[in-house]
Amino acid sequence: MIFRAILVVAFVALSACNTHLPTRTDRPFTGQFGISVPVPPPSLKAAPVQYVDVKGNLEVETPMADTRMFLYDRSGARGYFVYADPYGEFEFDAVKLDLTDNCLEVWFEEPGPEGQVSEHRFYVADIDEDDKSVVTMEQTDEC
Repeated sequence: MIFRAILVVAFVALSACNTHLPTRTDRPFTGQFGISVPVPPPSLKAAPVQYVDVKGNLEVETPMADTRMFLYDRSGARGYFVYADPYGEFEFDAVKLDLTDNCLEVWFEEPGPEGQVSEHRFYVADIDEDDKSVVTMEQTDEC
């Protein structure tokens, strides 16, 4: 059985940042998602591989203790997992992301044999037209 829950994800860089929230999406978001990138480089096209923090919230009333969050970059074939805190918040540190080729699959799993598994959500981050900002989009299907 697939457990459906709203998953809010935000992308934040590790160093001094120039914050930019997305201005276009392929479908409505349930919250504000954004990605910040280190300054410099003045051009993301010149340095598209960035290390970012991915933060979010499970948005469930009472998350089960030891619920694990998973993030898998399908394009880069890199996977990560962390435990959500008692309030459902989570953070992946230093996720290596190529802004020209990525597909992030995100989901959570509750512990134990009776633990629920959430719906898998898919996100793509892309360099915006200004070459200094990033646009994140949730995909309706797998990317």
